[in-house]
Amino acid sequence: MLRTSWCLCLLLLLNGCVATKNIEPEQALLVTPTEEVEWQSDSFELVRVPSQQEIFELSEKSQSHFLDYYYAQDNVDVAGHKHLYNYIDNFLDGFDYKGETFNADLAARQRAGNCLSLAILTKAYASLVGLDIEFRKVNSAPIYQRNAGVMTISSHVQSHLYAPKIANNDKYTLSVLRSKIIIDYFPTSNSFIGDLISDADFSAMYYQNLAAEAIVKKNFDLAYSLLDAAMKLSPNNSETLNTLAVLHKITGNTALAESLYLYEIQNGNRSVSLLSNYILLLEQTNRPEEAALMKLKFKDVRDDNPYRWYDLAIQAYAQQNFSQALNYYEKSIQAAPYLHESFYGQAKTYVRLGKRHQAKIAMKKAVSLAFKPSDEQLYLAKLNSLTRESDM
Repeated sequence: MLRTSWCLCLLLLLNGCVATKNIEPEQALLVTPTEEVEWQSDSFELVRVPSQQEIFELSEKSQSHFLDYYYAQDNVDVAGHKHLYNYIDNFLDGFDYKGETFNADLAARQRAGNCLSLAILTKAYASLVGLDIEFRKVNSAPIYQRNAGVMTISSHVQSHLYAPKIANNDKYTLSVLRSKIIIDYFPTSNSFIGDLISDADFSAMYYQNLAAEAIVKKNFDLAYSLLDAAMKLSPNNSETLNTLAVLHKITGNTALAESLYLYEIQNGNRSVSLLSNYILLLEQTNRPEEAALMKLKFKDVRDDNPYRWYDLAIQAYAQQNFSQALNYYEKSIQAAPYLHESFYGQAKTYVRLGKRHQAKIAMKKAVSLAFKPSDEQLYLAKLNSLTRESDM
């Protein structure tokens, strides 16, 4: 059974935890959608980082161990993608699930790493034997860690391993869909499949993860160099640009950080994390009116991770912005209509707005979707309370 592992994916700054300079709105380096993004800075010294090829390289020993298994006589009747799946499954016995992101060879030699490390290793093996592989993001309840004024949010990926292509000399024959095996390195009951990840963006995730670790350790030259490598692979990757903006902001270049946020927003590459970071920048530079206007842009964001909307809803509820909280809960429900926590939050918000009938409907839905008996009992108690009050 493939087991659990987390990998760093996003970055958010903690409110009040980093030093910033107050700037006037006109000081931001405004851009238009037709311009190329300006992200470079002379404040950092480029250092050597692994090349894209080095991410997936395997030593001769690691290659031989896998290939001997893959081409063993006992496996001749087993489809190639099933070979690889079985090898990974056996390899994970005794695997040390750590938070670090390793390249393929390091993960193979140390039998350690996070889920991205395992996905990288799987791709390396697939490439050795000519198997096609794709990756998808998987959205599940995030794990938050706060270090050095930065909050990292954990997420993970899923590998889709395809059966070998069948040679066909008939150029007029239509190809049929191939079977595939989905390898989920962190299977949970409340996970939701996200978008397909391109090859360039998959490699960029490696650099993003290492950059996040470097920022936490305040190794800013290394973080910048890693993000430089990611930008060369995928220059419009929203998470790379977001992380660059975090880096520039945390090192005091607030104007350049803002220009990156504006570039993303003006080009439609909006995400919950990016807008949240930009709103935080506006608040920290004493521009509450602009921050309030920017919050309105959340309604236009397409983000398939229900937990990002859920977190925003909780924040809005805590600030007593109940209409806004309802909007975010609805977006969470649209992304994942089986997320009981969103219906429970929706019910609580309706109560605060005096809409008890809608609250009962939402609470009934939460009861029907609850996985844990403890959640179901809590929701039932709240529902019974609402019913008694409405009958009075």
